[in-house]
Amino acid sequence: MVRRSRRQKLQKVTGLCGREEGLRVKRSCPSCGPEPGGEEKKGRGNPISVQLFPPELVEHIISFLPVRDVVALGQTCHYFHEVCDAEGVWRRICRRLSPRLREQGSGVRPWKRAAILNYTKGLYFQAFGGRRRCLSKSVAPLLAHGYRRFLPTKDHVFILDYVGTLFFLKNALVSSTLGQIQWKRACRYVVLCRGAKDFASDPRCDTVYRKYLYVLATREQPGVVGTTGSRACDCVEVYLQSSGQRVFKMTFHHSMSFKQIVLVGQETQRALLLLTEEGKIYSLVVNETQLDQPRSYTVQLALRKVSRCLPHLRVAGMASNQSSTLYITDQGGVYFEVHTPGVYRDLFGTLQAFDPLDQQMPLALSLPAKVLFCALGYNHLGLVDEFGRLFMQGNNRYGQLGTGDRMDRGEPTQVHYLQRPIALWCGLNHSLVLSQGSDFSKELLGCGCGAGGRLPGWPKGSASFVKLHVKDRMEKMKEIVGWMPLMAAQKDFFWEALDLLQRTAAGVGSGPPTPES
Repeated sequence: MVRRSRRQKLQKVTGLCGREEGLRVKRSCPSCGPEPGGEEKKGRGNPISVQLFPPELVEHIISFLPVRDVVALGQTCHYFHEVCDAEGVWRRICRRLSPRLREQGSGVRPWKRAAILNYTKGLYFQAFGGRRRCLSKSVAPLLAHGYRRFLPTKDHVFILDYVGTLFFLKNALVSSTLGQIQWKRACRYVVLCRGAKDFASDPRCDTVYRKYLYVLATREQPGVVGTTGSRACDCVEVYLQSSGQRVFKMTFHHSMSFKQIVLVGQETQRALLLLTEEGKIYSLVVNETQLDQPRSYTVQLALRKVSRCLPHLRVAGMASNQSSTLYITDQGGVYFEVHTPGVYRDLFGTLQAFDPLDQQMPLALSLPAKVLFCALGYNHLGLVDEFGRLFMQGNNRYGQLGTGDRMDRGEPTQVHYLQRPIALWCGLNHSLVLSQGSDFSKELLGCGCGAGGRLPGWPKGSASFVKLHVKDRMEKMKEIVGWMPLMAAQKDFFWEALDLLQRTAAGVGSGPPTPES
């Protein structure tokens, strides 16, 4: 009787069995064999396995599920793991999310990565001043294959996707009641260039100084006289950030391949540091004040001292500000270049080893573990090692190190209470960290100076990392409901209704979510 009642409940839930002679669905995993003692009993019909359906039909049906449901289904058993991991499923999902990606050919494969990149991408805008401080959706480039890097400038925002397309998001500028220019969310976008590997601008935190955009890209160059075909050569193209017009271009020999570019120094002595695929650093110097003049000149590309003095090192990444540069090797080592005595004193607390005649001499930082990524501010820095630990060093006048006090640190100091940071950014006098919890939930933390909206929700700043108040419209409405003179039951009703709307908008409900969700 108990088994019969369970079977009746299963029929009501699934709706797959008829009243008299329907199809019976196996309760076991579709990739497993029949149940023990599973001799077919008279009058019960034959069980149907999902494996009896053609694989193309199963893949076609699964491709209509939302991305999060496909991932969850692939974790149920071995059979569905193989089906949900098939390229055919993700190709259909990717073309459903972004139909224009099929025109880019093999640049979007593997399809699973392409679908997830386009499913998880989103672009939002939050004003730090004015009356409306809630999170709002911005104009997002539909052609973007995920978002790899962002860079805001004085007037606009530049976005680089994972296939090398650089987008130019033009913002609407309006005048406030006081006559000042305010930065609003992007109103339209255009494709600035394709084939881009990396890009950089003035390393100072103030976007007013970012007049030019330096783009490291690959271009096809015609062959020499007497030969046929063309060669792919790396080049650096310089664009005006205000209009997107290209004003300068320098092309390198086809034997040299670069993967990263950073800037350091003043406008008249702007040094471009280029990291090769082999881990070597090359540099050249340009004068930005002469870039807009219609003339051509030759610049000298030279090997940086860190690669000349330490030829065995293979640099994996770089970070820079106006007067210093940080290098991370493939073994997790960290080396420094500091070009001014003031910044050197803020970072190390002394001028004992500073040599004003040899500012490119690399200085090694001693850490107990391998460093994975870093961030470099004006006079402080942050490092994250392979164990997920965060180390901060430098000036701590505003509490930008997050150590809970305002004492400077001349060597890397661990921030013990902060675990699993996945992104780090150091500014002029504040720091931001994106951390991930054990349930894969993420939150944005910040410390240091809070003036000018640097730390939303903390206008007076904080000497410890605190959770920033990044609110969307639904959370703002929940806060308004809490202020209203309503009964507790009425507030709960409104809050549950807003939660339902928020889950529906995020794609938790029925139907596939939008690509920007």
